Amino acid sequence: MSFLDFSQAHTRRSLVLLATGALIGLAIAGYGLFTAQGTATRGMPAEAIATVNGRLILRTDFVTQVQTQFGVPFAESTTAQRQRVLDDMVAEELMVQRGLDADLASYDPEVRQALVNGVELQIFADVLARQPTDQQLQEYYNKHQEKYVRDGIMQLRDLMIPTASAQQPPSEEVLHMAHKAAKALRHGQPLEDVMKQFGLQDSRKLLDSGHVDTGDVFDFSAKARLDPPVYEVARKLQAGATSDPIVAPGGVHVVAMLKREPPHQRPFAEVTSEVWTDLKKDAQDQVRAGNLRYLASKADIKIAERKWD
Repeated sequence: MSFLDFSQAHTRRSLVLLATGALIGLAIAGYGLFTAQGTATRGMPAEAIATVNGRLILRTDFVTQVQTQFGVPFAESTTAQRQRVLDDMVAEELMVQRGLDADLASYDPEVRQALVNGVELQIFADVLARQPTDQQLQEYYNKHQEKYVRDGIMQLRDLMIPTASAQQPPSEEVLHMAHKAAKALRHGQPLEDVMKQFGLQDSRKLLDSGHVDTGDVFDFSAKARLDPPVYEVARKLQAGATSDPIVAPGGVHVVAMLKREPPHQRPFAEVTSEVWTDLKKDAQDQVRAGNLRYLASKADIKIAERKWD
């Protein structure tokens, strides 16, 4: 039976013709796919002004760049200006793609930081665009009132009778002298006279650290400089008050509070802008933490057992 004799059935001929028809169909379909109107091979997508290795340079970005760079409406820009911007955008895309090919982010810290900043801007977009209501701001203020307390101010003299060593407890005589000094100050005896009479000295002249200036200082500064037991007593004193003797390492202290403005709560109306900023920052921190948890759950992270060596 001849292969070309079509008067009789031929199994091999049928398979060959079937395969040939399939190949022709695929060729026609492929031609139509890659030459259809609007495809990258036949024409430029309507939203793009150029492509670089298949990456689009959008018309909207091009128009914005022309207006920003030359400070004129796009309709008033010249052909030369438009060509310059287009050349710059193409050059930038080429450089960006080269940087990605070279894996620049793996060793250039500035590129890495720029990528981190860019990703964070993306994940913060919704938070930044969302405007808190007055009720949300008020609720945040009510929940975090400790953030909006104006620090107090104090002017004091931290007087002390030193002991022989920091480990040595004060003697009964020293405690008695400190009590008499405090009593004299409360009765209005001049401070300098009391210091001479009972042997008190400014702590700032006796201690290398832990002393506080004699002028106005904020509470946080006094807390950092005074011995903890001394500060705890001092912050509760009113202007003109004198403390009882306070035993602390190195001696016995008597605090004379010359001026005192205690901390006070700042009203919501005064701190609304700060509340807005803090609320936004907290929301960004939450979004960032959630995004990192998600990314970590999808990543293969291995930590060396001896990571601190």
